[in-house]
Amino acid sequence: MKLKYLLLLFLGIVAFACSDDDDSDTDDHDPIAQALIDDAILVEFLQTHYLTPENEIDTITNGEIPLYDIVEVDDIEFDDIDYKMYYYVDKEGVGDQPTKNDSVQLLYRGFLLDSIKFDQNTSYTSSKSWFHLPQTIPGFRYGITYYKGGDKVIYPDESFGYENAGSGVFFMPSGLAYGQFATPTIPSNSCLYYFTEVGAVIEADADGDLVVNNDEDIDGDGDVYNDDTDGDEIADFNDPDDDGDGILTRDEDADGDGDPRNDDSDGDGIPDYLDADS
Repeated sequence: MKLKYLLLLFLGIVAFACSDDDDSDTDDHDPIAQALIDDAILVEFLQTHYLTPENEIDTITNGEIPLYDIVEVDDIEFDDIDYKMYYYVDKEGVGDQPTKNDSVQLLYRGFLLDSIKFDQNTSYTSSKSWFHLPQTIPGFRYGITYYKGGDKVIYPDESFGYENAGSGVFFMPSGLAYGQFATPTIPSNSCLYYFTEVGAVIEADADGDLVVNNDEDIDGDGDVYNDDTDGDEIADFNDPDDDGDGILTRDEDADGDGDPRNDDSDGDGIPDYLDADS
């Protein structure tokens, strides 16, 4: 990225995000303005960088095809702010397509736009190969859904991996990453990109109540965090007693078929596990 561009961008960020009191940065943060700045950063990066045959990203120096010409764009509304994610599918995959609410086993590499790698795993057997997507940053939740899983294979040494797995790279604005909050390896307001390969996809049941996360999205908006039937400030997908009646959701499976969703004792059209007066 050109030094002049970075300097102008930095000054722009300072103009809207800083004040005389350094401790007030968080209070002064304007996520809408930052989303526009982030998109300009990402577009400029995608126009000036390309994907190498070795699946690395490098600066265009000899007329290489820019990333901007090969990526897809996903318009995302999160917390009432409009964002754009950019992604490239190298291989679609042959397995299940994950949702933002599932658990996945994958390989990944995470980078800042200056190509500094801040995180990775290198094996499907590593402790960082499984991710419960609702517990990850929003951009990661969205990004993983662009790829399907693969076919599990067992190798002669009894290790395993995946063939025909979905893979590619996705780019996210800071508002779908860590926002204005810095980490030891990621500065505040950083756009990020991830290379990933998705091996396995599992429909997750975070609270073990026999209702998978996806089915706890009561309002059907794709976000399980804003569904809280009993108003106890614990989202249903993390709440083993969704209706707050003192009976665990899994114990409201009256017919014992393993699915509490089809049990409605009082016939009011509301399943018992969501009906406090059933």
